Amino acid sequence: MNRLIPILCLIFLSTSGYSQIKFEKEERIKKNEAPTNAILFVDSMKLQSRIKWFKEIGYNKISFEVKTKINGKKYSIEFSEDGTFEDVEVEIRKEDIPQVAFNKITDYLLKTHTKYDIDKVQIQYSGDTSLISDFIATEVDKNGLIINYEIVIITKVDGTFYSYEYLFDKNGEFIRKSKIQLRMTNNIEF
Repeated sequence: MNRLIPILCLIFLSTSGYSQIKFEKEERIKKNEAPTNAILFVDSMKLQSRIKWFKEIGYNKISFEVKTKINGKKYSIEFSEDGTFEDVEVEIRKEDIPQVAFNKITDYLLKTHTKYDIDKVQIQYSGDTSLISDFIATEVDKNGLIINYEIVIITKVDGTFYSYEYLFDKNGEFIRKSKIQLRMTNNIEF
């Protein structure tokens, strides 16, 4: 029986990984400070709009991001620390999510929070980089792209306001939840 308790603790800890704390400090950088692979990928798209490069520093992850506007929509192209493409996020309105998926998302959020406000909605595209390049050039969803929805909400828990980032698949099924921490700290806060 004594051996069973540590095993159950490990199982619990491994399955509770769907909720985590997210912290990202974003700083503007020059293009030449980004990884070469990321620069080459962005340059290959021949974007006509202004491009801004950023470095994001999290708890245990460094990544790079390009922000731009295409046809009035805000795009964010994200890369790992070594310049490997991760995803493209496009800011959308909640009404842009297909109704069936949005209903599943709101049902899930209402089971988790008694009251919340949606602060930000993005559609996230990932998959083969050639399909991503075609998508950015044409803004037409191609078969083979992985589509998710990233939703940031603000809610009140025990009298305190918190922000959470949720990720749902294209059908509105829950993938993960992250509590957003506005600043990183190693200190005990009172």
